[in-house]
Amino acid sequence: MKLENNIRVVRKFSSWAGSLSGDIDFIDYWYNLYLSKTKTRIDSNPADNINAHYWTRWQEDFEEFVDGYIPRQGEGFIEADREWFASYMQYLIYAIQMSSKDIANYYGKEVFTQVISSAPAYHTFGVDLFIEHFVDRFGLPSGIEVMPLNM
Repeated sequence: MKLENNIRVVRKFSSWAGSLSGDIDFIDYWYNLYLSKTKTRIDSNPADNINAHYWTRWQEDFEEFVDGYIPRQGEGFIEADREWFASYMQYLIYAIQMSSKDIANYYGKEVFTQVISSAPAYHTFGVDLFIEHFVDRFGLPSGIEVMPLNM
């Protein structure tokens, strides 16, 4: 994956996360999205991830057609933190070249919770430093290497 060809996806993720309701359990929602077939399809198919990646489609596919997921009530976090989390976790996908589903399965929801809970500190990090810190803190699956993002 070349990041320069996927910056639109990062921006759309950020916008979509920011527009979500503030009264849902954001981490549960995002974690289950990462496990969904919808996210896997858009991460792996250039036509889906560049041309057809609209947040309304994600909500319709993910919440209504794929899993019938109903967002739980809970911690929604502020808009800026949701946007930051969505974009930086997408950068992580590009840097370690793993699908969102594999990332969710390997790291688990608790890591997602820890990352967004540290958002105030991470806001001062650039993408490369965030990825370096993430890997130092949570490790990598065997056989996976960090690819430079040239940010």
